[in-house]
Amino acid sequence: MAPRLLIIDDEPAICDFLRSVAIDVGYDVVTANTADDFKAAFGAADADVILLDLTLPGTDGIELLKYMAEMGTRARILIVSGYDESIRRMAYTIGAARGLDMAGVLPKPLRVAELRGLLAQFKREANSSA
Repeated sequence: MAPRLLIIDDEPAICDFLRSVAIDVGYDVVTANTADDFKAAFGAADADVILLDLTLPGTDGIELLKYMAEMGTRARILIVSGYDESIRRMAYTIGAARGLDMAGVLPKPLRVAELRGLLAQFKREANSSA
């Protein structure tokens, strides 16, 4: 069974790009463009990996990190954001402090090879622990 990936990004074109890379690596992918869509998909998706943008309409990625911690997610979380490195690192630290499995931080614009490599690594690690 393919690992499940949940993408939350307010830009549909970026969601489509991330989705195509993840499908190519072998993931089953669900996308969301708003916090409400994310929460609905989060409950149904049982994601193994979550790609989280920090910029969202009506909320931000920090609030979603808090939500995921409250919900007790076991998914690996990869922050993908165009924010300054210090803000990306702060979000990572907040997620880790709340007990989330923070897998890393990638700046936008993304490097396809780096994203592909991380997703493949997460997939291998999930397969070896199963």
